[in-house]
Amino acid sequence: GMDVDVEDVEVDSIIPDGIINKDYTGSWAEIDDAVIEDLKALDGEMMERLQAALDNDQVLRYKFVIDKEANTVRCALESVDNTDPLYRLKANENLVSFETSRYTTSPLIVKGAAAGPELAASGIFSDLLRLTRAYSSLD
Repeated sequence: GMDVDVEDVEVDSIIPDGIINKDYTGSWAEIDDAVIEDLKALDGEMMERLQAALDNDQVLRYKFVIDKEANTVRCALESVDNTDPLYRLKANENLVSFETSRYTTSPLIVKGAAAGPELAASGIFSDLLRLTRAYSSLD
């Protein structure tokens, strides 16, 4: 395996550093409004990326790539064509594609439902129950 920390992941964020590092001030409502306005300014650029992908018979997908040979880990929004397993991915699905020495011509695909808010909430609740049991056993 690879020894990878979160800091090792190259992330191509769709939110520019100017927004990420901006010092917002005011009430929570004012800060929310300011952030939303800043994000709206990105709509044009994102629509251009989407249209460029569609013009080339591609779609935009978030892609997380672990390259063992290069010892790199990367996460980015990319244009993918119909030969990429992510091309047919629906909004409520996750997909993992394994390209290994045994799966060179056709990757091993694991695909299923994405968590969604209900499943995520149940997972968090389950974690809270486990933590409660763990801490109560310390008393």
